[in-house]
Amino acid sequence: MYRIAICDDEPHAAEQNEAMLCQILESRNLLRDIDYSIHCFSCPAPLLAQMEKYPSAFQLLLLDIELEHENGLSIAAHLRETGSDCSIVYITAYRNYVFDCFDTRPLHYLLKPVDQEKLAGVIERDLRDNYHLEQIKFLMDGCWRTVDARNILYAEATSHKSAVHLQGGEVLYINQNFSDLILRLNGKRFCRSHFSILVNLEHIYRLIDGALVLDDGRELPVSRSRQKELRKQYIAFIK
Repeated sequence: MYRIAICDDEPHAAEQNEAMLCQILESRNLLRDIDYSIHCFSCPAPLLAQMEKYPSAFQLLLLDIELEHENGLSIAAHLRETGSDCSIVYITAYRNYVFDCFDTRPLHYLLKPVDQEKLAGVIERDLRDNYHLEQIKFLMDGCWRTVDARNILYAEATSHKSAVHLQGGEVLYINQNFSDLILRLNGKRFCRSHFSILVNLEHIYRLIDGALVLDDGRELPVSRSRQKELRKQYIAFIK
């Protein structure tokens, strides 16, 4: 699950940013409380308490800089000192902090009111560069089935549905078209090797000319147009 926190002492601004995040993520067919979660904090204390106890509690933090009694830059510095590596996006009405925030390694700096298109670009980059799926839920025959993303070998398009191939030979037939499934299986772990195939990079044993071999010995085709990008993503994944 992609876990997001918003820390802003202006309720209206927090609500607007939460609504934009939902629109952005749901446009990718990600489902709230299944594929992603959003938690809003009106003051830093409960956020810090949770992240000090669980440094990986959130993967993305939208953080206001000028809070009522504290400064967002100090909060971010404290999070970095305590080991949190979550992506931080500063949300502020002021430009003058932009050069002061570099030490906290922010993902981005956005001015209020936040432009949804700019926020969407930031989210897209964070999902692509930093997000690793842990578990994903599939709706099958009216029931949700939770699958560990690491156990997925590959997914493929099959006549208006999608087939998800798991370790051990089990195949899940999902009532979801392949393009929508691709949006849900986002992040570094998965890469398209063919127009109709999405492969889990963790299970590639080797790449050969025009094909790849999985760690169970199965061979899948690699289209010529996707060979370069697949190799690039595979090398980045195993480093």
